[in-house]
Amino acid sequence: MDLPSLAVILQAALSPNPDERKAAEQSLNQFQYAPQHLVRLLQIIVDNNVDMGVRQVASIHFKNFIAKNWSPLDDTQPKILPSDKDVVRDHILVFVTQVPPLLRVQLGECLKTIIHSDYPEQWSHLLDWVKHNLQDQQVYGALFVLRILSRKYEFKSDEERVPVYRIVDETFPHLLNIFNGLVQIVNPSLELEIPKLLFDQNIFNAWMMLFLNILERPVPSEGQPVDPDLRKSWGWWKVKKWTVHILNRLYTRFGDLKLQNPENRAFAQMFQKHYAGKILECHLNLLNVVRVGGYLPDRVINLILQYLSNRRLTKRSNMSIFKTHLTLNIGKVVSMPTTKVLEMTKVLEMMKVTFNEENDEIQVYRQSFKNNSVFL
Repeated sequence: MDLPSLAVILQAALSPNPDERKAAEQSLNQFQYAPQHLVRLLQIIVDNNVDMGVRQVASIHFKNFIAKNWSPLDDTQPKILPSDKDVVRDHILVFVTQVPPLLRVQLGECLKTIIHSDYPEQWSHLLDWVKHNLQDQQVYGALFVLRILSRKYEFKSDEERVPVYRIVDETFPHLLNIFNGLVQIVNPSLELEIPKLLFDQNIFNAWMMLFLNILERPVPSEGQPVDPDLRKSWGWWKVKKWTVHILNRLYTRFGDLKLQNPENRAFAQMFQKHYAGKILECHLNLLNVVRVGGYLPDRVINLILQYLSNRRLTKRSNMSIFKTHLTLNIGKVVSMPTTKVLEMTKVLEMMKVTFNEENDEIQVYRQSFKNNSVFL
């Protein structure tokens, strides 16, 4: 069946007349195993000159046929030609990012079926395609495919998850570079004021959950450079550093209700209630890495100490967090394996923390760390 004839049949499948619809469906089923049938369906799906309704019918038929026939359980039923499979595999990767969202959903389901069936044995170059597009800044398509690819192994046994290791090795360094660039874009955007878009609580919450998850996620020991200068510039630590920068900046903007103008006061109250304590706990948990003998870049430590030097943190609501972490962590930071031990000790001597149980208050005596350039 040629392309114009197929388009006419798909159009008939939208007819309000039940007989016309039934005849169209029978024709589609009759020719579904014909050579080039899948390829022509894909051509119609991606053709912007074709009516959207027709494209949608084509995408649904395409998805259903692939789900049932790409890797059939019954060996006796007709098979899709290998040459047609090759064309579909090669072109669906390009088209999945070009079609409207309504059609992308259907092509995404097709990709899921094909990946689960063919990767890595019959589609060995798929990972190379993802890696190339990540390097070439064709990010959306690469991430769309990578998500489907990684979810194939989400609930597999250890033996079946072996391909995941190569996927991680090949793609995660590029993902880290992309994310590092993203957080560096966010930071200067918050330098002088908070963009109005972030005052939408749903949007702000989504960003905050992302930032807090970054700080909470352990840094893998595998792949960390041994050289100290390279280690502090490693992608994982750069992402942590810029995230701490951003959260510190947000607290500077919204940590003191007395400094808020009327239009920002409600937002600042929300920030204090939902996020200030979480940021504090994340920062103290990072210092705990040092306490147990782990590595934390000097610049990250300096930024955390700047945050802890803020007098607005001495609120009753933060008392339990301080009491749990600070007496344990701050005293141990000086034992960190670093060439900066003497300088670090001088900085830590600037901070003394005591707890007044009777008044249920924290008494904190500090000097500002912002002018201390030991770790810059």
